[in-house]
Amino acid sequence: MILLAIVTAGFWVVTLSLGNTSLPLPQLGGATSANVPFVLFAPLAPAIALNACYGTPTPIETTAVRRVAALDSLLALAVVAATAAVAVPVAAGWISSANGSIAESAVRNLACYTGLALIARTVLGNHASTVIPTLLALTVSVFGYGPEQTAHWWAWPAARPSDMLPWAGSAAVLVIGLYRTARADFPHRS
Repeated sequence: MILLAIVTAGFWVVTLSLGNTSLPLPQLGGATSANVPFVLFAPLAPAIALNACYGTPTPIETTAVRRVAALDSLLALAVVAATAAVAVPVAAGWISSANGSIAESAVRNLACYTGLALIARTVLGNHASTVIPTLLALTVSVFGYGPEQTAHWWAWPAARPSDMLPWAGSAAVLVIGLYRTARADFPHRS
């Protein structure tokens, strides 16, 4: 838990201090190159740290007396909610030195990456679950931009914060991941 708190706090310090910093990368999705924002990769840190805090693999947790899977879902939800709580004053402009659109993108991307990691955890296991969100971030950074550095419709982490499809998709992925994780506590039918 301490690791998760430190990584999440560090994520916000770095994200807010770097702001609009971007890295020019060659593109294979339509543009010759694109300035990929730091906020595309930064939310991977809390999503990966969250996975490290889960502890034992899911099959071992099914024999536990406590509902461990539900607690894992609550922890994931708490991280995303805490991130959203930090983003609200930034997006509202109460912190004048920070960029509100960066904070909004960070919350959306963290929800997407966390949901993908939770889904991958139920399918691939605890150790390989962070590969899927990392592959998404890398795929979007190389293939996700079209002409004039606009994000393709499927490249949710690179989309503008005002686009509603990425918000809805990220929320849906998070809800599915939370459900699939908590479902391990449901009684199994024989």
